[in-house]
Amino acid sequence: MRQNLGARITTSATMTPQLIQSIRFLQLSAQEIEQEIAEMLDRNLMLESDSDRDTADAAEEGFDDITVLGASAGDDIPEDRQPSSADRDLRARLMEQVAVAFADPTDLQIALGVLDALDETGYLEERPIDLARGLTAAGLDASLERVEQVRRAFMQLEPAGVGALDLRECLLAQLEDSSHAEAALAMQIVGEHLDALANAELDNLCDTLGVDMAALRQAIDCIRRLNPKPGLDAGASETAVPDAIVEATADGWRVRLNQAAHPQLRVNSTYERMLGQCTRRDAAALNDQLVEARWFLRSIEMRRDTILRTVQAIFERQPEFLARGEAGLRPMTLKQIADDIGMHESTICRVTNSKYIQTPLGVFELKRFFSSEVGSGTQTSASGTAVKAMIRDIVADEPRDTPFCDADIRAILARRGVTVARRTVAKYREALGIASAKLRAQRGLTLAEALA
Repeated sequence: MRQNLGARITTSATMTPQLIQSIRFLQLSAQEIEQEIAEMLDRNLMLESDSDRDTADAAEEGFDDITVLGASAGDDIPEDRQPSSADRDLRARLMEQVAVAFADPTDLQIALGVLDALDETGYLEERPIDLARGLTAAGLDASLERVEQVRRAFMQLEPAGVGALDLRECLLAQLEDSSHAEAALAMQIVGEHLDALANAELDNLCDTLGVDMAALRQAIDCIRRLNPKPGLDAGASETAVPDAIVEATADGWRVRLNQAAHPQLRVNSTYERMLGQCTRRDAAALNDQLVEARWFLRSIEMRRDTILRTVQAIFERQPEFLARGEAGLRPMTLKQIADDIGMHESTICRVTNSKYIQTPLGVFELKRFFSSEVGSGTQTSASGTAVKAMIRDIVADEPRDTPFCDADIRAILARRGVTVARRTVAKYREALGIASAKLRAQRGLTLAEALA
C-alpha cells in the first residue's frame, strides 16, 4: 500500500470556554444568574453594576449627608425583640417593618403587641378587645379604636394579610393594593359572598353580582393567587422571579425583560483608564480581568437577547392565551419556536428551563406554553393544556346534583370542535385532581374540586 503526504483543509466546531459559558448561562434561573453575577462582581475589578455606580455616587456626598432614623422610629424596641442575623423568619421581617412604619411610641408598642399575638400562619390569636385591655393594663393609652387602627396598618406590611382575624380579612388586605383590573370584583366576592364562592355557586354569583361567567372566572383566578396563610410562606427561601413581562399597551400587547432579573452591567471605566498608567505586571493582570469581564458581558447579553426573542415568538403563536387563559393555548413545540428565531431546538429547551414570565393572568413557567396537539380529526386545533382547562371549566359549570361523567365531558368537547377519547378525558381529569362524577355527586361539588 502506497502512502502519500498531503495537506487538506477541513472545518469543525470547537467548544471554547466562552461558548460553554454562554450555553450554561442560558439554562440558569433568575436566582442562579443573580448569584453568578454577584460572584463575578466580587472577584473582577473591571466589572460594575448600576447599584455599584449608585453606591459610589452616594459615597461622594460624604457621611454628613446621611440621614439617621431618630429614636421614635426604632430605638424604643427592646433588645430582646431585635431579630438576629441567623433568624430571618416572619417575626424578624415584620420587626424591621414595624420599626419604620410606626413612628409614634404608643402605636409602636401596640404593633409589637399585635406581633406577639400572631400564630404560625400569620393570624391574630387574641381578640382586639383583649389585646386593648392587656395594653391598657400595662399603662398604655390603647383604646379598642386605636388598636384596630394600628392592626389595619399592620395588615398592609409584607406579607400583606398578617394580623387578620379570619380568612375574609386576610384576603381583603391582600386585594386592597392589587393592580389587577378584576380586583374590585374580587373584593366584592370576598367581602360579601365568600360562602357562595366556597360552595362553588357560580351561576348564583353571576346573577347576584350582575356579571358574566368570564368576568367571574377572572375574579376567582385573582382570588386563587392570594395566600390564605401568609405566615407559612413568609420564610420561603426562593420564589419564582419572572424573567420577562407581558403587559398591555395602547398598541396591543408588549413583551419586555424584567429589569430586576436582568441587572445592567458594564466595564468599569475608571480601571479601564488605569491600564495605560500601570506597570507591565499590573497591566497584564488587569487586562486578563478586562477580557474576562467582556466575555461575561457578552454571555449575559446573549442570554437576555435569546430569552426576549423566545418569549416574543411564544406569544406570537399564543395570542389567545392573554384573552382566554390556558383554554386558549394552541399546540406548540420547541422546534417551532427554534425555527421561528433561527436557533437549535436544544437552545430553546435550555431557555425555557426554569424561566418564568409575568402576565396579566399571573406568573407562568415558559414550559407551560408548550403542548402537543390532542385528539384525532379535531375541527379546532387544541393543546393538551387547553383541553385540561376546558375540562376544568366544564366541571366548574356542571349541575351539582347531576355531575357530568367522562362521556358527557367528551361529548361537550366534541361540540366545541375538540375530539378526544373518553380515556383521555379520564386521564386529564385525574391529573387535575377532580374526583369522578359518582364521588362528586355523593359529597357535593366544592370549589377546590371545581377549580383544581
